[in-house]
Amino acid sequence: MRGKIGKVLGSAMGVVALSGTLAVLAPVSEAATTKIAYGTEGSTRLTGLGADLPLGPGQTDIDIDLQSGGFTGVITLPETRTDFNLFGFLSTHAKVKVTQAGPLSGTFRNNAVTASGQFDVQITEVGHFNIGIPLPNCKTTASVRIDLTSSGTFNPSTGGTVTGKYQLPPFADCMFDTEIINALVVGKENTIEMSLSAKK
Repeated sequence: MRGKIGKVLGSAMGVVALSGTLAVLAPVSEAATTKIAYGTEGSTRLTGLGADLPLGPGQTDIDIDLQSGGFTGVITLPETRTDFNLFGFLSTHAKVKVTQAGPLSGTFRNNAVTASGQFDVQITEVGHFNIGIPLPNCKTTASVRIDLTSSGTFNPSTGGTVTGKYQLPPFADCMFDTEIINALVVGKENTIEMSLSAKK
């Protein structure tokens, strides 16, 4: 009996040892990820105003899956200002705040990047001849979807340039400027370009 028990215990210990060896040799199933921060700066062309709105300097923080190239991220941009001539002759300015409103996700593959995100656009001030009128609640009635693709080579470790196109939905709560703003900018195709530089 003791001999049989010894054989059973020996076999069991052999199975445990083999299982441990296989566990060590097996590849790790959890994907490796890393975080990268990019200085972010660029501009967007507001077709309806015939004006460029500077973007940044801000920051883009991403969390990338090193195996698949998939990533998620957050773009943070400061309030900025554009100057233009309303109706071709009236000196006008607008202060604008762009805030990420939904997940930013994309993929790095073959030295290129594609990404998509949702953003809220708020006009915080409008004015003429540098006399500003605050607009505390003037913003888009829906989030703006922006699809971005790299222009030229994009190296995750250093950065690159991304471009895209988008349209603005109607604005609301802009006081007496609501109708004018919507007539000028809603439904127009606008372009955007941003340069991302990896921070050391």
